[in-house]
Amino acid sequence: MRLRRFFAAALAGVLVATIAPAAIGALPIVRDTLAPNTGTPLWGVGLARGGPVKCAAADLTPDGRVFPEPQLSATFLTFSDFECGIFLLEDQHRDRINIETLGHSASGHPIYDIELTNENIPESDKRHLFILNSIHGNEPAGREGAARVMEDMVDARFMATQGFIQKTMDRFIVHFTFGNPDGWVNGDFYGRNDAGVSTTRANNGGRDLNRNFPVQGFLRSANGTLDQPEGQGIRDLFLEHADTQHATDDPDNRGWYLGTDNHGQGAKPVAASGLQIVGQFDYQKSERLAHFADGIEGAMAEYGVLGVLQQLNTLTDGQVRPYEWGTLYDILGYSASGSGIDYYNTPGVVEGTGFATEMTASNNPYNFASYPNLLNQMWVDSARAINYTMMRDAVDPPSFTYEVGGKAAYVYDPAVVTDKDANGFGSGNDTIPTQFTGDDAGVDSNFKFGSYEVSRMKFFEDLNKYATQPLQALRVPEVLADPTLLNGLDSIVLADNDMPEGTDRSAWAALLKGFVENGGNLVVTDAAAQILDEIVPGISSEQITKQKSNVGYVDFPADRSHPLNANLRGIASQTYDVIPIGIPDGAGEAPNWRVAKTAWEAAGGTTTGTTGGQTSYGELTLGEGRIRFLGALLPQPSEAFFHPYGLQNYAVTYTGYTLLQNMLQWTNTASTAPAPTDPQ
Repeated sequence: MRLRRFFAAALAGVLVATIAPAAIGALPIVRDTLAPNTGTPLWGVGLARGGPVKCAAADLTPDGRVFPEPQLSATFLTFSDFECGIFLLEDQHRDRINIETLGHSASGHPIYDIELTNENIPESDKRHLFILNSIHGNEPAGREGAARVMEDMVDARFMATQGFIQKTMDRFIVHFTFGNPDGWVNGDFYGRNDAGVSTTRANNGGRDLNRNFPVQGFLRSANGTLDQPEGQGIRDLFLEHADTQHATDDPDNRGWYLGTDNHGQGAKPVAASGLQIVGQFDYQKSERLAHFADGIEGAMAEYGVLGVLQQLNTLTDGQVRPYEWGTLYDILGYSASGSGIDYYNTPGVVEGTGFATEMTASNNPYNFASYPNLLNQMWVDSARAINYTMMRDAVDPPSFTYEVGGKAAYVYDPAVVTDKDANGFGSGNDTIPTQFTGDDAGVDSNFKFGSYEVSRMKFFEDLNKYATQPLQALRVPEVLADPTLLNGLDSIVLADNDMPEGTDRSAWAALLKGFVENGGNLVVTDAAAQILDEIVPGISSEQITKQKSNVGYVDFPADRSHPLNANLRGIASQTYDVIPIGIPDGAGEAPNWRVAKTAWEAAGGTTTGTTGGQTSYGELTLGEGRIRFLGALLPQPSEAFFHPYGLQNYAVTYTGYTLLQNMLQWTNTASTAPAPTDPQ
C-alpha cells in the first residue's frame, strides 16, 4: 500500500513534467525512424490542432507523423483530432485502411471500426483479428496506442515494411474498434492541457459497456445486456465474421482468431498487467493465450517501453516494473460478468481467442496539472508491444501438446446439466428479472433462454485432442464388474464426483485403494475428495471440508521446488473461474475442497498448496503408489443462478492445466503389480 501511494503521488506530480524533445533520440526502434527533430516544439504556433494532429497533408507536426509521438504532443487525442487524423491516413493509404462504423453511440457519435488489411488480396482469403480500444472512456491508453499503431502499420517510415506486418495485412483483416466515443468526448476540452481528465467510464446511457455483452454463464441481470447501441454494434461485428462451423486450425476457417482488449488500471508499479481471460478454453487455446502473454514483456524492450521506463524510474526511484500477467482474478482480484472480450471468446458463438491488458495509471481521474507526455508514451509503446505480439503470433501460430506421463484414464460421469431435464433451466432461471434488458427482453415478451447441455467431461474430450497419450474413459459399473480394466494404467483421474455411477461405494473405494497400493497414481479433484476417508488411513470425513470462495484457487508456498509445482507461470493461483459455469462473480459460491493439513501430513502426505490454510493440493504415498489431490479444478456447471444465454462446460485456467499435468506425471514401476481383485 505504501508503494502504491508513493507511485500515485509521483504520477500526480513529477511524472507530468514535459520531457525535452532531445530525449526522443534515446528511445529505441520505432522512434529512431522518425523525421529529424528540430529541437523546437511545434505546438502552440497554430500549425495543427490539439495534439497537434495532422488533418491535412500540409499540416506540420513535431515528428512528421499524422499522430505525433506522445512525448512530442501537447495533449491527449481528442475525438475530433482522432477523426481528422484517421481520415487523412485513409486518404493517404486507401489500399490499407478502410473506415467503417458500427452505428452510433447513445449520444450519436460514430462507433468506429477501422479495418487494416491489404485490400489487393480478397477478403474471402482472410481471417480476422480484433483490437478493442478504451471501451472504458476514462482509460485513454488503448486509444492513444491504437492511433499510433495504425499509422505504424501503413507508413513505410515506421513498421509497414516489417515482414510480420506485411503478413498480417496479407492474411488478416485487423479491426481496431473504438467502442465508447461518448466517454471519450466527455473529456475533450479543445485547447486545454487537461483534455481527458473528465472522461467517463460509461457511455452517455449510463452503462459500463464492458458489462453489456451476452456471455454464456452467470449474468448479472442489472448489466443492461445489449441495451446500448455500442454493445449491439460490437455484437453484430462479431457475429458477422464468426465461423463456428470450422475448427480453429481448419485452413478453411475465415472467422475470428486472436484479439486483445486494451484497458487502463489505477496507479500500479508495473507498466502493464496482462489478463488471461478464462472460459471453456481447450488446452491449445489456453496455451496460445499464455504464449501471447509471455511474449509481451520481451516485446516491451523492442518497442521502447523499457527506454521510457528507465526515464520514469529515474523520477520514481526505480519503482516501476515492466510487466506482469495472470488471470483477471489473479491480477485485479475479481471476475466480471458480461465483458466484451469474454463474449469474443464464447465457444460456438464467436470463437475468438482473446486477451486483455491493463496499462498503469490510465484509469482517470488523475487531476493532471499538465499533459503527462512521458506516461502517455509508456502507454503507447506498451500498446505497440501488446498489439505486435498478437500479430506475430497470428502469422506464426504456436502449437502445443499436453504431456501425459504414462497411460492414464478418467472416470466418466454420464450426468449432464441441461435445460431439457426435469428442472428445465434450473432455479436460477425461473423468471426473467424485471431489470434484465438482454436482446429483445423488455420490448418483446418472447425472449428465450439459451439452450444448453453441458458437463465437465467435455474437458477430457477436449484435452485428448492434444494429449501425448489420450486419457481413457472408465465407467464405474464396468470396472466393478471387471477390475482387470485397470490393468496397465499408470494414473486414474477422479474428478468432482467420487462415484458417478453404481451403488456399492465401499467396493469402488476398495478397488481404487488397491490400484494405488499396487503402484498406481490416483488423481482426486474437487468434491471427489470425499472418498479419501475410505482410502487413506487416518483421514476422516470430518477432516474433508468445502470452502466457498469467489473462484477456485490454490495458495502456493514461496518454495515451489516440489515437482507438483513445476512450470508455474505468471501470477499463479486461480485454477478455475466461475462465470462460464454459472456461478456468480464475487459471491463466495465457488466450491474449494480441502483436507485438514495436520491430518493429511500425519497420513504421510506432502502439502504443495493450501486454501484457507488447509491442504488443497498435494500428494501422499500409499503402498507402491500415490494419491494426488487438487481441491478446485473441475466442478460441474451450476443452474442455481441466472444464466439466460446458457452455460459452458468448464473454465480451467492455465494454472489448472499445469497442476493437472504435473499430477499426471507418473509411471507404475511395480514390475509385477497384480490387477486389483473384486473385494466381493
